[in-house]
Amino acid sequence: MNDIFQVDYLPEKKEIRINIPEEVWENIDTVIMTRQFQEELVVEKQKESEAEYNNDCKRNIQRKND
Repeated sequence: MNDIFQVDYLPEKKEIRINIPEEVWENIDTVIMTRQFQEELVVEKQKESEAEYNNDCKRNIQRKND
C-alpha cells in the first residue's frame, strides 16, 4: 500500500491541507490532531450522503436565523 502523504500549511488561509492516497482514505475513519501533544482535535469522516444532508440542514438553520 502507498502510505505516503503530504501536509501543506497555508498561513494566509489559516488552513492545513492533507493529501492522502486513495487506499489510505478508504481505510481511515478518524484523524486526530494535537497541539504540541497537549490538546487533541478528533475529526471523523462522514459518508458523502451524510455530509450533504448536514450541509443542507446548516443552510436551512441559517435561513431561519436571517
